[in-house]
Amino acid sequence: MVCTLYQRPFCKTRFGNLEVKTDAIIIGGGVAGLAAAWQLHRHGVDVLLLEARARLGGRVLSIPVGDGAFDVGPSWVWHGQPCIAGLLNHFGISVYPQVCDGDLLHQYADGRVDRNSLLKPMQSALRITGGVQALVDAMAAEIPADRLRLQSIAKELEHDGKSIRVHCEVEGQPVEFASDQIAIAVPPRLVAGFSFRPELKDETMKLLKQTPTWMAGHAKYFAFYETPFWRDAGLSGDVLSRRGPLAEIHDASPSSGGPFALMGFFGIDGETRQTMRRTALNKAAIAQLVELFGKQAATPTAFRLVDWANEVFTASQSDRPAPDHHPQYGVKIQPRDPWRDRLRFISSENAQQNGGLLEGGLQNGMDFADDLIRSRGGEFNSLASSDQLDPHAASMSWDWIE
Repeated sequence: MVCTLYQRPFCKTRFGNLEVKTDAIIIGGGVAGLAAAWQLHRHGVDVLLLEARARLGGRVLSIPVGDGAFDVGPSWVWHGQPCIAGLLNHFGISVYPQVCDGDLLHQYADGRVDRNSLLKPMQSALRITGGVQALVDAMAAEIPADRLRLQSIAKELEHDGKSIRVHCEVEGQPVEFASDQIAIAVPPRLVAGFSFRPELKDETMKLLKQTPTWMAGHAKYFAFYETPFWRDAGLSGDVLSRRGPLAEIHDASPSSGGPFALMGFFGIDGETRQTMRRTALNKAAIAQLVELFGKQAATPTAFRLVDWANEVFTASQSDRPAPDHHPQYGVKIQPRDPWRDRLRFISSENAQQNGGLLEGGLQNGMDFADDLIRSRGGEFNSLASSDQLDPHAASMSWDWIE
């Protein structure tokens, strides 16, 4: 049966091995996959999103502490990112500036600490009110619940000559889904672990394996306090450290109210972190915060540590050593026949611009959806904002510190 844009496709189910035929299947429920599914659904395309985790968002996760929502995954957006600006405007989600008033601290390997009143690397950064999870939840709320399949672990993609079958594991049982159009919104290195029948060409597999997963090797640490005492001392909360264990620290407090928080990225690599207990990592982080901000930092009301290198649906073994700079993304992976025009890679790492960032993932997902809508004779209205500043070039390199 041929499915047109606004018709419901043939769909059959049976117990044991559920079989579903739909217009498009999205593998991965992070921002790229959700953006694609959301855009397709609102234009009448029957879409099914498969997510391995028990939650949506992928690397986006905002944890509630007190009255605040704290991003343990991506945290910032910037001016010059029209896709995310348009989506936030569409859903009525506000942003607020990253705290940067006050001095930045340089911590050197010998323990020496300098204050810098001029350097403000986060001055243009913005945070999303309610955390990035607010955008994830807003998109998911407009997609029917039965089109969002959680805990559906994609294992194999099979091109049977007519359509592509996605073989999944759902609660330990094999389940099949089929469609003519598949978009994979999963980090490339994880995609390289899928089985493909027929196999992808060697050059395609090589590109998948060579593409680093942004933030996969990182761990984020949060210390929560009743007051932002560092601000009273004229400090912004920004720290660049060669001593560690936290290599980069920022004020992660909500726009108003508390609790207040300092957030740091561990400079210890993923392999080494695996050999350390969480209590030891916490103790070392608190000791560093005391060195930097004084005795008041010694008694946080709570702490959180999220290590993305331990997330099997985020990081591969190759991602354990976290890069100290933003990788150069933008390599377009185009599979050959019979996968050509049927299979598309839309993770943030596959984005031609803003690769690795929220903007890159959202734009990649929207582009896939828009191309499919056009191919079916549909029309769409771009949500991109008129904010046309230069794209932000992200970096996590501290090499310039002498």
